[in-house]
Amino acid sequence: MTTATQFLTDDHRDCDALWAEVERAADDAPAAELRAGFERFSAAMARHFDFEEAVLFPAFEAATGMTQGGPTFVMRSEHQQMRRVLDGMAAAMAAGERQALLDAGDTLLMLVQQHNVKEEHMLYPACDAHLGQGWGALQGRFPATR
Repeated sequence: MTTATQFLTDDHRDCDALWAEVERAADDAPAAELRAGFERFSAAMARHFDFEEAVLFPAFEAATGMTQGGPTFVMRSEHQQMRRVLDGMAAAMAAGERQALLDAGDTLLMLVQQHNVKEEHMLYPACDAHLGQGWGALQGRFPATR
């Protein structure tokens, strides 16, 4: 069993790698290839957010009693902001606007980098400290990837 920090940081890196594939495909790949890559990326981001919001955050809140205004409140808010950018990216993708997709991706990347630093250096280590052996059962609830 890996720690929450290692497991979820690895998933951040997996999402980053999927976005890098989309960026490469946006240069000159056929539209279907770009669309498929974007769908993989978007699904991975949604899977990560959904796991945190439905599984990890409630467990952390229950273990710590931090339910109002704590770190999970901030992370949920940032997830919402990133989802709005992802929605704009999906609209650009649907319209075949590759440059708009990349421009929105630059915005998302900035948000994701700031968000991930907070999770990887503060929230996830706090989860490791407060969830202990309970993390193993939570990790098993992470949806299958790609």
